[in-house]
Amino acid sequence: MRFTRRDFLKCGAYITASAATLAQPIVHVARSMELLMGGVGVSRTTEKKRLAVYSTCLQCYARCGIIGYVEYGRLRKIGGNLEHPNSRGKLCAKGQAGINFLYDPGRILTPLRRKSDRGSGQWQKLSWEAAWKEISEKLGNLRSKGLASKFAILSERDITTSDISKRFLNAYGSPHLLGDSHLNGLNKRLALDVTLGFDVEINDVAYTQYMLNFGANPYEANILRTSFVQRIIEGRQERVFDKMVHMGAKLVTFDVRLSQTAGRSDEWHPIFPGTDAVVALAMANVIMQEDLYDKEFLKKWSNYPIKDLKNHLAPYSPEMAYRISGVSADVIRRLAREFGSIKPAIAITSGGLYKHVNGLQNERAVLLLNIITGNIDNKGGFCSPQRYELIEPEPKPKELIPDVSTLQEGSLLSQHNGHSIMQAIQEGTLDLQALIMYMANPAYSFPDNEQVKATLKDRKKLPFVVVIDSHMSETAALADLILPAATYLERWELESPPSFEMIPFISLRQPVVKPLGECMAYSSILTELAKRLGDDVGRFFPFQNTEDYVAYRIQNIPKLVDAGGIDHLRETGLWIDPAHSPHYQTYRKRGFQTPSKKIEIYSNRLKQKGISALPEYVPISDHQSLKPDELILTTFQWNTHTHYNTAGCMWLTEITHENALWINPETARSMRIKDGDRVSLRSKAGIIETKVRVTWGIHPKVVALSDSLGHSEYGGVAQAKNFQSYDPNTQLIWWKSEGNGVHPNAIIPVQLDPAAGGQGWMDTVVTIQKKT
Repeated sequence: MRFTRRDFLKCGAYITASAATLAQPIVHVARSMELLMGGVGVSRTTEKKRLAVYSTCLQCYARCGIIGYVEYGRLRKIGGNLEHPNSRGKLCAKGQAGINFLYDPGRILTPLRRKSDRGSGQWQKLSWEAAWKEISEKLGNLRSKGLASKFAILSERDITTSDISKRFLNAYGSPHLLGDSHLNGLNKRLALDVTLGFDVEINDVAYTQYMLNFGANPYEANILRTSFVQRIIEGRQERVFDKMVHMGAKLVTFDVRLSQTAGRSDEWHPIFPGTDAVVALAMANVIMQEDLYDKEFLKKWSNYPIKDLKNHLAPYSPEMAYRISGVSADVIRRLAREFGSIKPAIAITSGGLYKHVNGLQNERAVLLLNIITGNIDNKGGFCSPQRYELIEPEPKPKELIPDVSTLQEGSLLSQHNGHSIMQAIQEGTLDLQALIMYMANPAYSFPDNEQVKATLKDRKKLPFVVVIDSHMSETAALADLILPAATYLERWELESPPSFEMIPFISLRQPVVKPLGECMAYSSILTELAKRLGDDVGRFFPFQNTEDYVAYRIQNIPKLVDAGGIDHLRETGLWIDPAHSPHYQTYRKRGFQTPSKKIEIYSNRLKQKGISALPEYVPISDHQSLKPDELILTTFQWNTHTHYNTAGCMWLTEITHENALWINPETARSMRIKDGDRVSLRSKAGIIETKVRVTWGIHPKVVALSDSLGHSEYGGVAQAKNFQSYDPNTQLIWWKSEGNGVHPNAIIPVQLDPAAGGQGWMDTVVTIQKKT
């Protein structure tokens, strides 16, 4: 692979052509090199090209396009797929460290049965046949006794597995598909659903002129992070589109912590936790009172009279917002006028906004800013997702599982009266006799996780627990049976994530290498189990294998079928209709997907549930009565880790393996705490110990501790312990003296938004005591 004179001339021609239309052509040197040389891997020893296998990453939820470079059946390198419309060849550290995830010496490679008490760490290997027999007998007996509803599946990775899980549970006769929606995005999903009729948005930031950011940190963590942050960077540069030169967009961030995104913003305003709604509503008030709103858009597409909206917003003055949030009234007025005067503009949100016990109304308040300025589904604005619907094979079982993202009666939220899953099991409001968990680690990742561990150990509450996982997680350690799961690099799945290009596309996840040991894909496990439960369950799984299932699911996309269907996807990793143009303002043809076909600023669906029909600020009661020595704990995620499942990746953990508690210098001084001191952190749920990092990058009444670290299981790398394996690096864990950090979930209680049911991760009241 030499860079020839011909390649050099091609590269020069590309840059010269770019100079005619782009303000900064030199930026595209790297891009031209990618186009010439991308998609090729070469062996260091044989100098021959490696086999390139196109697939889709799942080290986080961004789901970037990847190419696995394989040599003699072993994956040697992971690179980005240049043709992927979202990630466009870019890949973060987590994606590249997928090799560590695949070849982790601590992986589970055979079925295991517990030999002693749950959590004893004593296991015996067993055959797949023995495992099938034990599970099918347990589930078969429940079903024959009419107790199918006492079985559930919990899948934390429900973004990719919910369809096959629903199919299995519907066929079996249980309505209990348990996910982690109540822990993460439920508040936001419900706000979007009741207002606009969709459950996830595309922030079209590449073409915007102004970004207001409430609690989002896409430079480190976001559902579509790698793709999202590329567009933010593009949007902030001077560039040409629509035959015009556009100046770079301004980025303003409200966050309690100086995150990577806040640090790269034009302005950072450290806001008091959970008060974003009052700032957003005060800004909306200024925009409405000063006639900066989009009159035509509001009049035609909103379900609420403009005059009444002005009256509703009138009490939310910038001065009122300042008293509550700490953000200056002058700043609020200035930003409101800027946002209302520039178009396109967009207000962005994420966990720092909606992961509060008032998260639903926080989200609705910021969404209102996009609505009143007419920045909905327009280029550079807050856009509806463009994606394909993947069909299910016939015959289909009767639908038993409600959609937890909607406010319908009989949903899991109604059944559990707002309790989290494990709390519902412990209290008996969710009575289960058998539970299968796939790639879920509630004993680590759920709030009040010590109580979760106690629930999982209780055989009276949960008589039979099966975990399907690739690693010995904290939850797998408490199971009765463990089935070895294929990783995302060893299995088949389809994706159609929201498209930043506003053109829907299909992305394939396929085996880059054969599954290690006796590992099986989750979909294959459910298919085999269904057939062993008898024809009345098995007949709903007519496909021969998972590849067969994947091939069927695209049959409703004729152009993809004509292009070669599954064979085309195997060769390229994705498909996008070349004749399809970007879709904006789709509501003009069919309206919004709400009962009124309009934007429902006033929500009758919420009103019927006893929730305020209009966006409002809801004070957090625990925060209103803070004592002088009490602070609010918030959490965050490093850009090198994804919640619980990447700590076993050596390349990532040697970068980030400890997590000090962020504390403001003024707060630390008042407590006589210095940088590096060890402290105990106490809440009503428990107590943990950690060291502190004194920094001006955090609000004085807030402390912050990251997640992802502090594992008690998940292998030696995650626990910062040397161990023997085929990989000599596992005896060279150089950070063992520094430790593996601490996990905050042990002291974060279950605290849910009563309006929507989402967990308040950012609301825990704590006290700090210096260790002597």
